[in-house]
Amino acid sequence: MPFKRREFLAAMFPVAAQLTGCGSLQAVAESSPTVPVQAQAQVHPTLLASETDWSSLPDRCRADPDLALFTAALLAHARTDIALPPLEHKLEDGRLLGVSREFIRRSLQWAFAYRVTRERVFLDRARQEMLAIAAFSEWPEHYLELAETITGMAISYGWLFNDLSADDRAVLRAAIVGKGIAQARHGHISFRSTNNWNQVCIGGMVLGALAVEDDEPALAADLLAAARQGVFIGLRAYSPDGAYPEGPIYWSYGTSYTVLLAAALRDSKDDDWGLLDAPGFKRSAEFYAHAIGPSGKYFDFADSTEAQDLPCAIVYLARELDQPALLTAKRQMIRSGQGLSDRFAPLSVLWWPTTTARNAAPTSFSGQGAQPLAIWRSSWSDPNAWWFAIKAGGAAHSHAHMDAGSFVLDVDGLRWAKDLGAQDYSSLESRGIDLWNMKPESTRWQVFRLSAQAHNTLTLDGQPHSVRRMATLRMVDEREALIDLAPALLPGQVTQATRRARFLDDAVQLDDEIFGARPGSSVRWAMATEAEVRLEGNTALLTQKGKRLTVQFEGDGIQLDVLDISAPRRDFDQPNPNVRQLVVSGKPGADGSWKLGVRFSRG
Repeated sequence: MPFKRREFLAAMFPVAAQLTGCGSLQAVAESSPTVPVQAQAQVHPTLLASETDWSSLPDRCRADPDLALFTAALLAHARTDIALPPLEHKLEDGRLLGVSREFIRRSLQWAFAYRVTRERVFLDRARQEMLAIAAFSEWPEHYLELAETITGMAISYGWLFNDLSADDRAVLRAAIVGKGIAQARHGHISFRSTNNWNQVCIGGMVLGALAVEDDEPALAADLLAAARQGVFIGLRAYSPDGAYPEGPIYWSYGTSYTVLLAAALRDSKDDDWGLLDAPGFKRSAEFYAHAIGPSGKYFDFADSTEAQDLPCAIVYLARELDQPALLTAKRQMIRSGQGLSDRFAPLSVLWWPTTTARNAAPTSFSGQGAQPLAIWRSSWSDPNAWWFAIKAGGAAHSHAHMDAGSFVLDVDGLRWAKDLGAQDYSSLESRGIDLWNMKPESTRWQVFRLSAQAHNTLTLDGQPHSVRRMATLRMVDEREALIDLAPALLPGQVTQATRRARFLDDAVQLDDEIFGARPGSSVRWAMATEAEVRLEGNTALLTQKGKRLTVQFEGDGIQLDVLDISAPRRDFDQPNPNVRQLVVSGKPGADGSWKLGVRFSRG
């Protein structure tokens, strides 16, 4: 979509659409009869965005067409949403999470739109939504939902404080305190959690405390002290080098709340507690950027999905690190009209970096931690680039699948080897699946998408992977990774199992070796794909959208098959539309050894 300055002005500043250039917000405000006089008096600090972030927006939009396009689309979206009825206290599967998140999206976009345009309609609509939420007889009991509700209220309260009446502020403040942060005064069990709950709950509660700190200094001080004591527990997941173990979707979730916390602390305390300097935290931005292939899809391991989002965390960290190249995939999203549904989209606009990349971004990433992985690409700018991602680890972690050794592959802008990703939680919980029980006998592991058989890895005798042990990964050099798969297999199945991945100039080589397998056992190699597959001997020819990929296998006594896995296997499984598995099976030799070489190449 081409950038047209006059169209941008018309959407962004309706009262100044006749102008020929992007003036300052102050100039626009002065020309608009809709700006309340009290808006000029700063009597309360805003959270997460400085006055410079607000006032520089027109100039930054003029310098960056993608930012201008995103800002204009966000404002248009805010205007369309005015017609929505206020949110109601309606539970979905026993939870209010959808309402909490939609409240953040609505309140932030209208508060943002008002601050940018000074049109009273946006202030009135944000105020209506905030008062409706405040009037709920109770806020969510589920602590994650409560933290998200407080987040939306705290940010909007801060952004609109100077334009709300004293009575409105009192009502909103009472809700933040009485229905929210008072119960976290001395902390909460989530403050000691090791996963994203820690980040979300601490981030949301601290935002609430900072929003009302002027009126509740003792409460805020107690809550901040408890938060500071627990916050680094959740950040251990980023250690040692940024490979976030819960996958890119949960990186977006947890990291965004840590960034919100750090930014708010910087604004109000001039001290972010050293959050951004936690081991691996900043580098995790590189993990996240590399985890998006040229197809625009995630390496969707753990409970992730292929479809990428536009988290404010990657925008903030790209600015913090002075690496705007980390936003390459996000610019493509913006140009295709995506990203507006993210509830923190206004913060992405306000935090959008203005600098240009000083150095070329590296074309590979590897990291250790609970889910070690390696990712390579042949280019950041070529839409037809090769991109290959592979992981070790396995099932013994929060949100994990039996996916040790699993890989995904993009080339020519298409996803060829895919991960099926997460299944909707409510679809499983409503059918009695004990989804959060990670023990070997848990019904969690009966879900096809979570099983080893659904992933692009090795299995023996149709058995699952271990739920207690994890595969390890070692980088041989910048283009080669060696995975020790033996720990992820069931005890006694093999004495040694390795998967070696090599990223070549115009191909990918994958070599598997097994030793010490039991006589008569069977080995299964699998790869899920949406491509059509034709078998010719030990070669698989894949085609989709006029492109071709050749997968050449080398091994003794192997058999190639193509299985349709689109239909659900059990009544609680979701379908996998248009997905099939390329499967290679074989039996180890008399000495218990088995080898398979696989070459992925074009055409």
